[in-house]
Amino acid sequence: MPRRQKMEVGGLNVRVHPHEEGTYRDLMESLYRLKSIEKIRGDRHGLITMLNRADEDERYIFGVLSTFLEIEMEGDWFNTDTMEEATQNDISRIQIPDYLHPNLKTFRFMFDTERHELVFEHYSEGDRLTHQSALAFFRNLAAADEIKERFGEVKISVIHERGSIEKIFSIPRITDLEVYIEKPNSDLWGADFEEQAEEHLEDKNARSMNVKYRAEQGAGIKRDEDLDALIRASINNGRSVAKGYGPEGHQTVSTDSYPKVDQEMFEQDVEPGVIFRKLARAFRR
Repeated sequence: MPRRQKMEVGGLNVRVHPHEEGTYRDLMESLYRLKSIEKIRGDRHGLITMLNRADEDERYIFGVLSTFLEIEMEGDWFNTDTMEEATQNDISRIQIPDYLHPNLKTFRFMFDTERHELVFEHYSEGDRLTHQSALAFFRNLAAADEIKERFGEVKISVIHERGSIEKIFSIPRITDLEVYIEKPNSDLWGADFEEQAEEHLEDKNARSMNVKYRAEQGAGIKRDEDLDALIRASINNGRSVAKGYGPEGHQTVSTDSYPKVDQEMFEQDVEPGVIFRKLARAFRR
């Protein structure tokens, strides 16, 4: 029986404000043209090594993020034969060109220019790219001066599970609730509460708001539709953290702990790229 493989995808929400038609396609192509190696975590760095604009649907841009290790050549080295610090004579034998980097791992990604969602391979063929690693890379890339000069501040955040609202309210008695929301694109906000929140930020010339609730002594924060809407807005454009008490004592729940992940099992003889495109196109906030 053929061995089955698993693929998982996660997503980032990319926001430019204000924007017009074509802005997001221009943004992704500009990020690619930087050809910039950016730090992800520790010694691991990344680079967009491929961008495919020739998809059958111009709405989607597919690419490859290659990650690898950046070796600190100037640091101290260790000789495992002598079990001592390497000598200058040992180090002089090391000849690694600056353009070669070890421990390559590649991850596919797809950028939806209409929904400004970037879906990436979270797990595939034994390798994993965490949500925080993907977030760090694209945030660092978007912080380049030439990107900020052309597009302004590019806000990028992890897309969380809608079910994380229920996780927040799984705490039997919530004593403290903090909701942080960044100003998103106007097309992310619906009517009523979320629309009012957008107008509120615009009126105050503010980029974000941080709402904190504290329950009355001995009571818990009451859930209602307005609070649900507020937390729902933070899922794609910020974060929410609840603290309180349950049967086992003090509890803390954050939407950061519940990034959205979609997955599929498939046969080994199926091309992984086909599975990725299927998962990426089906991914929704």
